[in-house]
Amino acid sequence: MKEKFLALINLKPNEVKIAFSLWLLIAVNTLVLELADVVATAGFISNVGVESIPWLWIVTTVITIFAAGFYLVFIDRYSRLNLVTWLLVALAILYLLLEFLFAFNAPQWLTYPTLYLLADQQFMIMPLAFWALAGDVYAVTESKRIFPFIASGAVIGGLLGNGSAAFLTYLAERYNFGLTQVFIAIAIILILSAVFLRLMFSDFVVRARQSRETESNLSETFKIGVDYFKNIPLFKAVGFLMFLTGLILTLVEFNFLSVIDYSTGSDLEFQRFLGYYKALQTGGLLISQWLITNRLLPKMQLKNAFAVLPVSLVVASAFALGFPALFGAAASRFVARTVYAGWDDAARKALQGLVPDEKRGRIAAFMDSYFVTTATVVACILLIVLSALSSSGMILSSTATLIYLGIAVAGSALAVGGFIYLKGVYDQSMLNYRLARSKRKSILDNIEF
Repeated sequence: MKEKFLALINLKPNEVKIAFSLWLLIAVNTLVLELADVVATAGFISNVGVESIPWLWIVTTVITIFAAGFYLVFIDRYSRLNLVTWLLVALAILYLLLEFLFAFNAPQWLTYPTLYLLADQQFMIMPLAFWALAGDVYAVTESKRIFPFIASGAVIGGLLGNGSAAFLTYLAERYNFGLTQVFIAIAIILILSAVFLRLMFSDFVVRARQSRETESNLSETFKIGVDYFKNIPLFKAVGFLMFLTGLILTLVEFNFLSVIDYSTGSDLEFQRFLGYYKALQTGGLLISQWLITNRLLPKMQLKNAFAVLPVSLVVASAFALGFPALFGAAASRFVARTVYAGWDDAARKALQGLVPDEKRGRIAAFMDSYFVTTATVVACILLIVLSALSSSGMILSSTATLIYLGIAVAGSALAVGGFIYLKGVYDQSMLNYRLARSKRKSILDNIEF
């Protein structure tokens, strides 16, 4: 029975302890941030308005860029195990501080944006540290097989977090139950996660080289990232794909939230629908990761794995444009987000494993963060301009929707072209000296005495 289960999740017996530890850690982190994200999004839109969402996204994105830049200076200079531990404890403290804002009835224009900002920082920064740690543990060949399983922990956490967000609406209606109790529970969970992480890794040696650049600063860190994405054609192509992905995901997300806001009558209804929808999407993500990604990705050439996301973006943007009602908006987001998180994330993590240990954390942050966040700002500026034109009566709101969804369709077509370029330069890029790396696992590990 045990052998069948391990075969199902594609793990070897000696890999179970650490793999399951990492799986549980990412599950807990995702549970917390998904719960916070649903509550913050529903509260902000219901109390401030959906038309202000692009402004909120710009503020949170700019803060994320600077926060990620500060984080990049440290990620390759310190133990990733310590970094993850520190981040978990820091998040627990911040959620406790946020609990005081809600407990003392601070203005809603302050509380919900602050909660959204915290969840957004957790969404962007925590995975960078987590996957850098996972990359230290497993070699490239192992990562293609094990990372899809570990990533499925985020799916389970997302399912529980979104389901909890929906369930809280019933408690709020029937009992005197508020967010203060939730934030206290979140802080306790994060502290316990940090303790669990240290216990599980207490007898495990992480063989990863740390950067020796003791005087490293943000500008030098930025130069390292630019060097990789400028001089390695493969990374340049992936960066281009990530920019287009961020642009399309932002436009599709805004369309989705706008349609929900139009279709629901209160903040609790909004939160309930969003929670149930994201829980359903998370279930689809779980199935795709365990039954599709975990099976097919290890058998594919890595360059071919990057074809899936551009094709899914074409389908998603076409759905949003062709079916303007709730079904089209929901289906569009479902397709784009599921493939982005369930397939492409694992493919990118496998690619990042080719970067030397002492630089991998910074390169991974560039790939997963900066391109997407920059595209988010560009998309938000576009949405703000269209909203201003619509408010002034120069164009109809339906025309504004057609314009930004049309741009999403055009961007998805460019993404397909980006993949074609990626496939053409893949083999050449594998010869680049910047991807040369030493083995992180000692040969002695495979010798029996």
